[in-house]
Amino acid sequence: MKRLAVVLGALVVFGLVAYAERTALPPALTAWLPGGRNAADTGTKPANAGAKAESRAVAVKAVAARAGSLPILRRTIGTVVPIRATELGSPVAGMVASIAVTDGAAVKAGDLIVQLDDRAINAAVEKDKALTAKDQATLDDANAALARIESLVSTGVNTKQAGDDARAAVREAEAAVNADRAQLAADQVSLAYTRIVAPFDGRIGAVSVSPGAFVSPGAPVVLLTQMQPVHAEFTLSESDLALARDALAEGRLTATVAAQDADGKTEAGPVIFIDNTVDGASGTFRLRADLANASGALWPGQSLGVTVQAGEVPNLVLVPDAAVEPRDNGFVSYVVTADQAIDARPVTVALRAGGETGLSAGVQAGELVVTEGQALLHKGSKVTVEAAAAPAGNGGTASGAPEETAAR
Repeated sequence: MKRLAVVLGALVVFGLVAYAERTALPPALTAWLPGGRNAADTGTKPANAGAKAESRAVAVKAVAARAGSLPILRRTIGTVVPIRATELGSPVAGMVASIAVTDGAAVKAGDLIVQLDDRAINAAVEKDKALTAKDQATLDDANAALARIESLVSTGVNTKQAGDDARAAVREAEAAVNADRAQLAADQVSLAYTRIVAPFDGRIGAVSVSPGAFVSPGAPVVLLTQMQPVHAEFTLSESDLALARDALAEGRLTATVAAQDADGKTEAGPVIFIDNTVDGASGTFRLRADLANASGALWPGQSLGVTVQAGEVPNLVLVPDAAVEPRDNGFVSYVVTADQAIDARPVTVALRAGGETGLSAGVQAGELVVTEGQALLHKGSKVTVEAAAAPAGNGGTASGAPEETAAR
């Protein structure tokens, strides 16, 4: 009896719970509950359930698509290369007399860097000057004698032979003077070689000699590097060779560079050189851009982030990157229609740059595209729209630092 009482009590409790929750029960039990069959069994829903679901709108952010163009960009890495870098050496043997600059100094063309002992060559120059003056006096005397003898020969007082001898003496004196002048010029060049000067504006490295040191001809003394302007040297994939060559020929191939520690500062300049070979090992070709480096921030050998622009693609519809979602068979954008519903549009991506995506098909300029809230959307969803911040632009052309290259 006790076991039967327990079973009956359990059935009563189960029935009460089922009634309260309106869960599905076996037909034999639900028949005993007030209200007849459980609503879940009948397959019916409250009459206003669908209407409530349909009236619930999804809050989204959207922005209007706009017409414009995007740059054709390629991102790579590069290095700062000096236009001129020369290892200055001593052209003559000599003793270092003095160092005129400090290590790392900025110098101008013609500035003295190292002075060699020039006492001996100065003495030779002075000797050459004296000898030249002496022979010049001999020449002057020979010319005067020639003039007197020619006067006497013309009157018959002196012989023709005397005149010939006087002219030979003049020619001999002229040759002596010319030899003296050549020797003087040679010694003056040797004197200039005792002064090691900067051949162009730049910055010197560490001077490798000190006063009192003996240097032999050609011995390196210091490295001089031109700092302004400089080149940015970098490589691109050989698949971009035709694009780069065409852009260079049309004068629209440029590079924007940023040093690794430049805090976002960039510098731009034209690409002036494409190498005449492709590296077979890496499948890349080399380019150089000319940079003014007016600030002096770019340092030879420094690593660079390089963005190469090879013109622009016009007649695109521009939307924020967030408005384009990838799918297995392409890309989709959610467009807000006039009745505040969603149209899921397949779109064709042409380029991405500066946080914007350029579409060649799928969306028209002026249409609203969803940038936030896509997770709850499907075709026909009702939405309430909050305007999103429009991407920066300038006359329909994307601006700002480029982030992505052409979509392929």
